[in-house]
Amino acid sequence: MSPTPFDVSAEELEGVLVIAVSGELDLNTAPRLDELLGPAVDAAESPVVVDLERCEFIDSTGIALIVRAWQALSDRPGFALCCVDDQVRRLLRITGLESSLPIHPDREAALAELRG
Repeated sequence: MSPTPFDVSAEELEGVLVIAVSGELDLNTAPRLDELLGPAVDAAESPVVVDLERCEFIDSTGIALIVRAWQALSDRPGFALCCVDDQVRRLLRITGLESSLPIHPDREAALAELRG
């Protein structure tokens, strides 16, 4: 069974930028996520949700990219993750990020949190 091809997209939903990741987020694909996430963090005009619901795998490169974005936005509009994949969730738990990052079970819960 081959992995889902990597894809990343961004859309604005009621004042929140949602960046959705599909497939495997690793050393080879992280730069594509950074192309969307980096400018969003730099501009910090709206809260950001990184949607990992369709992300099947994440390595330390992807984790580092997400942590950098979270840290950069910690004093600005807001940041949240949504994640349902067991393997990705397990990695977030093992690394201790599950207790530090704002992680929600799905996109709607993350959006609701950031909209207040």
